[in-house]
Amino acid sequence: MSCFCLSKAKSASKMLVSNHLNNDNKTAEELFVAMNEKLHQDVKEWLMRTTENCTILSVFMATVAFAAAYTVPGGPNQDTGIPILHSKPFFLVLIIADVISLTLALTSVGIFFSILTSSFPLQDFKTCLIKKLKHGVICLVVSVTMMAVAFGATIALAMTKNWKNVLWDVVAPCR
Repeated sequence: MSCFCLSKAKSASKMLVSNHLNNDNKTAEELFVAMNEKLHQDVKEWLMRTTENCTILSVFMATVAFAAAYTVPGGPNQDTGIPILHSKPFFLVLIIADVISLTLALTSVGIFFSILTSSFPLQDFKTCLIKKLKHGVICLVVSVTMMAVAFGATIALAMTKNWKNVLWDVVAPCR
């Protein structure tokens, strides 16, 4: 918000006026930065905490998606190594959803790392840091959604023999 106010003030004033110095020998931009230092620090701390938490969740999602890719439902055929359920339509859904989930989780990890390694200059809050956070969170949310789709496909693969008991098996697996 403060970067937005500064850019509006700059565009409203002429170039000669914006470079004038006040009684303390400071330009309007230097005065603005000095007066909003606490706000800048608060936003920096918030962004660091948020990004660290999102990074942890993204790494967890990538780990789960990676493990799901190697532990396919039904297991592999002992002679060929090909998954037993590979000919089922939900198997393709499982694989595609898992690959998308893994890809987006790793993408969000990269985006969050780029935020964490930033020096957090004031002008970057307006131009790229908040945009990067938004893109990282979108990738993370879609990754979680694709993991839910993969979970649903796994349930459908495991329950193709008796569709009457699918809901009961999902809700109460310890009957």
